[in-house]
Amino acid sequence: MENSPSKMKHALNFGAMLGLVLMILSMITYIFELYDASWMQWFSYAVTIGGIVMGIKNYRDTQLNGYISYGSALGYGVLISLFASIVTSFVNFLYLKFIDDGFLVYSLEAAEYAMYEQNVPEESMEMAMGIQRKMLSPAGIGIIGVIVTTI
Repeated sequence: MENSPSKMKHALNFGAMLGLVLMILSMITYIFELYDASWMQWFSYAVTIGGIVMGIKNYRDTQLNGYISYGSALGYGVLISLFASIVTSFVNFLYLKFIDDGFLVYSLEAAEYAMYEQNVPEESMEMAMGIQRKMLSPAGIGIIGVIVTTI
């Protein structure tokens, strides 16, 4: 049977390391305004998947004598991504709330422009923009970031 505290500690360590790498990628995205750069998004996905796979393999080899079931690997990968998403979302929240809200402004303007291009009625656009403002707040992005990255 697996030692649960060791599993949590190991997942926390790998999640924190992955979170720090993803935090650096987020800061590069914000600083250089690479909001629409699809290559940066794909690179972040690759780093996330690679970090999770490395964490699972390390846990399998060091803690489980080279064998891990699919269910255990999946659960362990979710733990790593949960911890990584908490680190990344917390840093993104701090950055967007206190340092630079350029991404938030850019996202709101892009959403409004997209609705304008689709000839959305004014009343619907105002209602949709109200929802967008709530979701594209530092707290909203933090919460959504934890959920999306974990999944």
